[in-house]
Amino acid sequence: MNAGWEDLATRAHGLATHLLGRRDFDVLAAASSLDELSEALRKRGFVVPEGAISADVLELTVRRTAAARLRILSRWAGSRNAVLAVIFEDEDRRSLRAILRGAVQGAPADLRLAGIIPTPALPERALRELAAQATPRAVATLLTTWGNPYGSALLRHTESTQPDLLAIDDCLNRTFAARALRGARIAHNRTLVEYVRLVIDLENACAALVLAAGPRTDASAKQAFVEGGRHLSLAAFLQTVSAGEAGAGQRLAVAFRPAGLATAFERWAGDPAAIEHRVLRYRIAALKGAERRDPAGPAAVLGFALRVRAEVLDLRRLIWGIVLRAPRSELGAGLVSV
Repeated sequence: MNAGWEDLATRAHGLATHLLGRRDFDVLAAASSLDELSEALRKRGFVVPEGAISADVLELTVRRTAAARLRILSRWAGSRNAVLAVIFEDEDRRSLRAILRGAVQGAPADLRLAGIIPTPALPERALRELAAQATPRAVATLLTTWGNPYGSALLRHTESTQPDLLAIDDCLNRTFAARALRGARIAHNRTLVEYVRLVIDLENACAALVLAAGPRTDASAKQAFVEGGRHLSLAAFLQTVSAGEAGAGQRLAVAFRPAGLATAFERWAGDPAAIEHRVLRYRIAALKGAERRDPAGPAAVLGFALRVRAEVLDLRRLIWGIVLRAPRSELGAGLVSV
């Protein structure tokens, strides 16, 4: 059933025209300095502050641009925001994960914010306040005070002075999965439900890779598995964990072959970022196909949100590549957006 999606799909199409394309990235990847990159971004609609340019300033500009696009989408979605929890709360979950890990590790507040995208529920100001908290418990308490649904869920996992990061990840994933599935099922839309189920599958896959690299019991592995996916069963999840770091990728490749994601895991070499990029590239392409088949459905909206995330990842790669003096050829290679 696609009733109620036509207007938002049309607007998502329009918003997507403002995202960077291959020619834009070719120009940006050829920039030899941050000043040159900032000027190229200004010409493409990014509001880069005047004055001294640093990598942090440019990254903040990129994140603010992404946040503005998601705010527009949220405003147009209206009452459908609950249905689109899989978009907005997926970003919130990623943000909270980074902030909580930073709190456990005692990382500076700015580092905790690196690469995360503000959303209507957790705008930039809120993220900065969360990142300034000294402990995971303080983060959970502040979220609870704000009435954020992730706050109360996190309270019992942040009581210890040294909370278990995997338990925190499990909590975030379970809360997100329950809320995203509930929203998708309200919409009675197969594309949306299958999208949420794949997101759950992929989070389980990432958890399995982490568990496979360290000593974990079957009981703790079972606890990390989140129900609701389609391609990765509990049995396959446990087999992946038992296969160890060397064999985990091949196990996941078998499970995800029906979804077309086998190659993303076959080349697993202990680099989570590489997996994320390959999976994101595939999901964007798959949603473009779904959009062609059903242009009035939610695929255009979901695809736009993923392309926003991909653009942030790619621009961050270019910014820090220039800082680290990476070869120009390497900067343009492996981009997710194009």
